[in-house]
Amino acid sequence: MTVLVTGATGLLGRRVVQQLLETNHEVRVMVRRPGSERALATPPTDVCYGDVSNPDALAEACRDATAVIHLVAVIRGGPRQFDDVNRQGTANVVEAAKAAGSVKRFIHVSALGAANTPRLQYLHSKWQGEQAVAGSGLPHVILRPSLIFGPGDEFTTAVAALVRTMPLVPVIGSGNNRLQPIHVDDVARCILLSVSGNARGNRTIEIGGPEQLSYNEIVGVVARTLGKKRRRVNVPLWKVRLPVTIMEKLTPRAPINRAMLQLVTLRNVAEPGSVERHFGFRPRPLYGNIDHVRSMTAGQAIRINLGLSTGS
Repeated sequence: MTVLVTGATGLLGRRVVQQLLETNHEVRVMVRRPGSERALATPPTDVCYGDVSNPDALAEACRDATAVIHLVAVIRGGPRQFDDVNRQGTANVVEAAKAAGSVKRFIHVSALGAANTPRLQYLHSKWQGEQAVAGSGLPHVILRPSLIFGPGDEFTTAVAALVRTMPLVPVIGSGNNRLQPIHVDDVARCILLSVSGNARGNRTIEIGGPEQLSYNEIVGVVARTLGKKRRRVNVPLWKVRLPVTIMEKLTPRAPINRAMLQLVTLRNVAEPGSVERHFGFRPRPLYGNIDHVRSMTAGQAIRINLGLSTGS
């Protein structure tokens, strides 16, 4: 049983590949450039090169594969990038999987909140990708995780950079919007169980961690982890739109971009106990599982705040 993983070198992809190898699956990874596979802790021997815009590369990647785990997505960029990668890229992988004739299981990682709402450009593009999977005729599972955290994630790293360097931590809007952070290893475990048939039938499953936390509470968890006491200052959404637009244009890795700004005040939670109900285990909470933020230096935090690095 050969399992193809697209987006294998990303935050989630690295954990998925490792868990597949540890459970004795035959793994094939698709990466964009030769040498990229060195980012994997244990690179598989079966590596192919290309991206989701290349039909020939996708045909080769899907050849004889019995399962496909599609992880490629972008949240940085604009409508064109979202359409090229999140919608059309997913459709291209689906078509290659169908043409291969051997794929018995297609696992697609979408995003919690994906919806047919064009003004929310990122979430709309993720919904469009879901439609390609759902209409493919392939046996499939679509997973919609809430905010993913873990070593190398951009979210807790960005919050930690603010907490590390600023006596007053800026919070866009009220900060009362609810999120349900889920650890990257727990998302990878859900994917692994989906490959093995734990989630049967064609399903769309929303998943999140054990807690529904406000953004204010998440800032508090990060501050407690760093041993800092920080007050928050709320900034109205309209006041940050122009600065975010400018920063996105002038810096290579802005800590927040216009697409993220659209999401910052949205409720982003799954049904309580979704992971336990569908996959039979309890995911880990945020507090006690973000020790990676403690290694951040003041210099690294400043670079992240200036949009010069993501810290990953």
